[in-house]
Formats: sequence, C-alpha cells, structure tokens
Amino acid sequence: MKLLIFSTTDSPRLQYSLSAAFRQILRTDYQLCFSPDEYLAFHGPKINYSAHKLANSEIHIIPDGLLSQTGISRFTPTCQIIQGMPALFPDHTASDTFGFDLFSMLFFCLSRYEEYWPGHRDAHGRYPAARSTASNHQFLHFPLIDRWLLVLAARLAHTFPGFRIAKPGFRYLPSFDVDQAWAYRYKSQLLSMGGIIKDGLKGDAEAVKRRKEVLAGRREDPFFTFVDIEEWHRNPKADPIFFFHLGDYGKFDKNTPHHHPMLQTLVSRLAAAHRCGIHPSWKAATNKQQLMTEIERYRNITGNNPTRSRQHFLRLEFPATYQWLINAGINEDYTMGYAEVTGFRASTAKPFFWYDLSREQSTELLIIPFSLMDVTLKTYLKLSPEAALDLSVDLLETTQACGGTFCTIWHNSSLSEIGGWKTWRTMYRELSERAHALI
Repeated sequence: MKLLIFSTTDSPRLQYSLSAAFRQILRTDYQLCFSPDEYLAFHGPKINYSAHKLANSEIHIIPDGLLSQTGISRFTPTCQIIQGMPALFPDHTASDTFGFDLFSMLFFCLSRYEEYWPGHRDAHGRYPAARSTASNHQFLHFPLIDRWLLVLAARLAHTFPGFRIAKPGFRYLPSFDVDQAWAYRYKSQLLSMGGIIKDGLKGDAEAVKRRKEVLAGRREDPFFTFVDIEEWHRNPKADPIFFFHLGDYGKFDKNTPHHHPMLQTLVSRLAAAHRCGIHPSWKAATNKQQLMTEIERYRNITGNNPTRSRQHFLRLEFPATYQWLINAGINEDYTMGYAEVTGFRASTAKPFFWYDLSREQSTELLIIPFSLMDVTLKTYLKLSPEAALDLSVDLLETTQACGGTFCTIWHNSSLSEIGGWKTWRTMYRELSERAHALI
C-alpha cells in the first residue's frame, strides 16, 4: 500500500530526507503531493508534513524549517525526550502531532550538518565525537533515526490497518584495513635492522627472535592473517571487505611499498575473491593528487577501478573528502564512524546516500556506517578483550534489533597476538561467530 505525504513546499532537502527515510531505511514506497484536495481525497496511509492539521486520520508532523532552508547556519538543535527517546526539533504543540520534526532530525544527522561548522579538530584533523549532538544528548550508542522510523511505521500501521512494512533485514559486514600486510617481511634492510635494534634496546628478546625467524623463512609473518580471515568468513552472506593502503611511506603511513611484487600478488588475489577497495593514506586525505595516484596504483594492480573506499585514520573532512571520492569514481565509502568511541556517528545503522550540503544536492555516494573498530576498543577505550566483547555484543544486538548493518573495522595486524593484541584474536572470533548466527 503506497504512502502519501503532503507538504506545502518542496526542496532538495525534503526530497532527500523522504527518500532516505522510506526508500532506503524503511524500504517502502511513497508519493509526495502538494495539493490539499488530492491529500484529503486519498483514503490510504498518509502523512501531513505541514503546519496545520488537515484530516482526522493522518500522521501530522510539523516542519521545523530546516528542510526549506539553504546554506549552513550555526545553531544548537533543541532536544526533548519523547516516548523515552531523544527527539530533535520538538514542536511543543498539542498531543495530536507526532511531537517533533522527524524529517529535519534525519536530515541533520545523515547530512552531518554539524560537521561543517568551524571548531576544534583533533591532531589528525578529525571531528571529535565529544562535539556531536548525539554525544551531548546521549544517543551515540544506538541508531536513533532507525528507531524513530520504526515508531513512525508502527504509528502508520495503527492508524491505517492496511499499511505494513517489510521486516528490516539484518546484515553482518566484516571489513579489514590492510595498513601493513606484513610486520617484518618485505621491508628495506635499513628498516629491518632498525627494528631489531629497537626491540633489543627494549630488552624484548622474544621479538628479536621472532623477527629473525620470520626473515629467515622459518616462521610465518604474524601480520599475515588473511588465510584465517577468509576461513572464519566463509558464509557468503558475510563476505569480508578488504581496504588496501597503497600510499607512500611516512610518519602515519607504514605500509609495504605499493610496487612490491608480493603485495601486488596479495592485493590481486584478494580482489579476485572478495570485495575490496582503496584505503587512502593519511597524506591523501588532504592531497587530491595523492588520492588520485593511489587510486591509479590500485587500478594498475587489479586491472579494475576501485569503487569502495575507507580513509586511513578515518580522516574525513566535509565536503572535500566525499567530493574527491565521487570525482574519482568511488561510489561506496565506509569511513562513517568515530575513532575514539563506538556507536553510530550518523545515528543510523543503515547505508544511506550522501547529501552534499555545499551544493544542496543528493549524490550517488553510498555511505556504509560502522559502529566499532578494534583500535577504538583497545587503544582509545582501553578495554580488556572480555569487556570489549561485551560492548561489541551490545552493539551487535542493538543493530540486529533495528534490522541494520553491523559493520566492523578490524586490521589484519590486530589478529596477530603481538604488539599488545594477545587474546584479541579469540575475542574477534567469538564476536564474529555471534554475528554469523544472527544472519
């Protein structure tokens, strides 16, 4: 049964928000109309998105005004607790309305409106989670948009008994950033000797021994965990995605040289068997030419243009990062999440298309948000593997409950059990098995 939505005005923001809400997240069809007569003559499920009530049987959402604006202004969204959940842009009117402008809240969260505002960035130029509205109003830990849209769907079904939406389908999406494919192998002699000396000065005899055995070919390199990753994810519904760092060596880019034959063999093999993408280097985040160079390297190695991307160090700057990726032919990005905390940066666990606020237009760049990363759990939050598993399972179950996509970021190196990662391998396998069981 098609849903009819009435509005007195039209705008790119309104069109984007309705498409994101109904076509992408709720997976149901709708029609937008601007004629009160057409709206009143319609006897099916309908939403009145205007200032005044029109019909006895309708869902009435009063516009706040954000969707009819253009440009970017600085403001603090008002938040109110409604039905036990935070709600931005409350209407403060009679009880027969929905209570707040859900579509403005969706647009504010998905467009990452607040990240265009000037203000503090961290040492890597990243927008801090602590500045976000979701953090300040304590809804970063759950997908608020998804939950409210399910409430709206339930309200529609109650008001219009013939209206139904398909049960949202849960997905598990394990992804891996390949910053360093090998810990010891295929490095320059200078770097190898420097590593041995550094381990020796720290008194780490086991590390010196391990490095020498790997270099002598008597032991597998500890970062080379790809066979295990593939073995653990044989379920076709949860095929892993690999993102390859092909930048130049630098302070924050410690990768194997992109031209090394063994790295090229690895990239080619994995790209032939799995979904793969580019992992733009730290430098490429602020250097468009460097980004294009790394994309060309991927193309030369695999024979294909990359269509997926995730920023190294999650360096994401609006709107430049996404505009560059679109111009380079990327149509999926997996950077939407925070490094320092777990949770839902855009307040959704569902993929959505990016809206370019600087140009006031929808784009075809699909954003796949993630909710947790290995380094976040261990380094930023300083959790034990056991505590990290508990937190991760909570996020998994939260995502499954709303029919979202449980996207995780891990690194092949984090499964090595060296460098402080001992027993994290077991933690990851337990989490992965639980996620697989829900598919």
